[in-house]
Amino acid sequence: MAEINESLKEKYEAAQKDFEKKIRRHRRSIFYRIIIGIAIVIAVIASAFYNYQKMVYTDYDVLKKRTYMGASNARYMKFGENVLRYSQDGASALNISDDIWNETFEMQNPLVDVCGDYVAIGDYMGTTIYVYNSAGLQGTIDTSTPLKRFCVSGNGNVAVVLEDNEVTWIKLYDVNGTNIANDRTTMSKSGYPVSIDISEDGILLAVSYLFVDSGVLSTSVAYYNFGAVGQNEVDNLVSGYNYSGTVVSYVSFINPDTSFALGDNRFTIFKGSEKPESIFEKELDKEILSVFSNESMIALVYENEMGEHKYTAEVYDDKGNIITTQGFDMDYSNMCLYRDLLIIYNSEACQIYNTSGLKKFDGTFSSSALAVIPETGRSKYLIVYSDSMEEIKLK
Repeated sequence: MAEINESLKEKYEAAQKDFEKKIRRHRRSIFYRIIIGIAIVIAVIASAFYNYQKMVYTDYDVLKKRTYMGASNARYMKFGENVLRYSQDGASALNISDDIWNETFEMQNPLVDVCGDYVAIGDYMGTTIYVYNSAGLQGTIDTSTPLKRFCVSGNGNVAVVLEDNEVTWIKLYDVNGTNIANDRTTMSKSGYPVSIDISEDGILLAVSYLFVDSGVLSTSVAYYNFGAVGQNEVDNLVSGYNYSGTVVSYVSFINPDTSFALGDNRFTIFKGSEKPESIFEKELDKEILSVFSNESMIALVYENEMGEHKYTAEVYDDKGNIITTQGFDMDYSNMCLYRDLLIIYNSEACQIYNTSGLKKFDGTFSSSALAVIPETGRSKYLIVYSDSMEEIKLK
């Protein structure tokens, strides 16, 4: 009897081991299938990306078209997922399918600033700023004092530079028109503010002040923090840099953590969402004709006195590394950076380069174009004309 039980035990153990081997073999099979599946997906994605990078378009199809009543001297720009049209008589938001909203006003010289889904519109030397998003008018700001320039954040906060005789004010308002903060400036105290920009979250304000230092025009770039960190600093000033002999005429945020300053002989990138610090600086030996940026890149355009091409665009990442140096000959009216693309156009034609230097498109428009606006799809664009709009797909 004992021998029978021992034999049964051995058979059971053998069967158990065999079953465990099958389980392990099955698990390995599933694991290998998953690995092979992942490898195939990665290969497909890599192949698609490679094909996209190398793809060149020679024409386009018109997917949709709409017409509208033309507005005299109207200008167009990207506004969130829509298009902003504005002139001395009013502003409207529209897309390829419909009008989103329409507002009328009278301005002599309308100033506009867009950040994400918010836009601020005011008259140069006027006293009223209108703040809109894609849903329409969100607030009105009465400055009482003539405004020189302003900028809007992604939450509707607006920073303004106001002229008051010998005094210049920098004020911050929320979307409802409530005054949040003030800074009184004079040439003798801190200089004259020539450029301002506010971060998308409305926390940081960058200001470029022009002043005279021992008879030499110089600039200071100051950062104000209106969040918790700035409450512990005098006048919310958290960092600042002086540039002797340099006129910094442009400061801009490209994302909440990165901003840059462009002067007549200097290009500087700052990092920090609380107390920005200079992390890259370059002396410029050429006159910069234009500057363009997106959330991760900055393009400086200058004219070549000698060389193969008439113009050159140097494209930097947010750390100051040169991504590409692109030469081109088109006399452009505008340009934009979108993802890894450099889009250059005028009223008659458009050229598109990627950051590898490949010319992906070189074509003409059916009539005089006012704006070229990239859409979410990598090969879809809105072409805006004075009385119509086309959604196109490159092919």
